Amino acid sequence: MKIYKDKELKNEITTLDFGIVLAGETKQYEFYLLNDSEAILQSLSFKISHPEIKILETPKDLSRQETGKITIEWTPTVTLKAPLKAKLEIDGYELYR
Repeated sequence: MKIYKDKELKNEITTLDFGIVLAGETKQYEFYLLNDSEAILQSLSFKISHPEIKILETPKDLSRQETGKITIEWTPTVTLKAPLKAKLEIDGYELYR
């Protein structure tokens, strides 16, 4: 699975960069996933280990070479001096036919 910051799948990333958001403000982000494997991915689940980040929308399944969108929201309680970066954990089942 590859993660991109753009819908055109030109800017692949390994870490989600949320930048700097002022305390109390809410910002939504969209990232795009590409199933670049030969398997059908099912029962996908996503996790980011940060208490202020919520995952709002994700694909449940992705066929071979299919793309899906993940929408994430961040409402920080404090303003950080450096951009927040986080890893996205993805789990699911691979089905080969």
